Amino acid sequence: MPTLNSRSTSIHLQQAAILTLIISISACQPADETPGFWLNGEVVEHIVDDWTFTNSVEEIFIQTKTWYLLPHSTTIWCGEMSGELYVGSYADEQKYWESNVLLNPDARLQINGLLYDVSVTPVSDTLAIANLDVRYAAKYNMAEVFGEKLPQWRYYRVSQHN
Repeated sequence: MPTLNSRSTSIHLQQAAILTLIISISACQPADETPGFWLNGEVVEHIVDDWTFTNSVEEIFIQTKTWYLLPHSTTIWCGEMSGELYVGSYADEQKYWESNVLLNPDARLQINGLLYDVSVTPVSDTLAIANLDVRYAAKYNMAEVFGEKLPQWRYYRVSQHN
């Protein structure tokens, strides 16, 4: 039979484990290729009419909704075309964030420490995709990053929520 002292120690260990988990989750933003959970920052309340300021931003973070209720956030690249914002992904398989936005397009972006509540929807127009390929290639110097064989990209249009 457990003693009062061992029960007290067990309760303290459980509380410490729960506190550690809460701190870890709440402080876990993505970094480089390591995904995270919640994004931190000030939420932008006004609608952005012109996303050209993102031309000087190399990487942004996206936070998506998951089936298991904890958000998933990761680092992505962005591109601007005609004042509108797009995000992209490459590789044969979809990234986890892509699968999430296909199920629920509501997402949150962090750009320069500020948070934007958005919808993220796939781009299917071939002319728009071709134009985005050119924009991304120029912004990210794709030949230097990937060599001669550039991967095929999938693009998503970003629409900010009110």
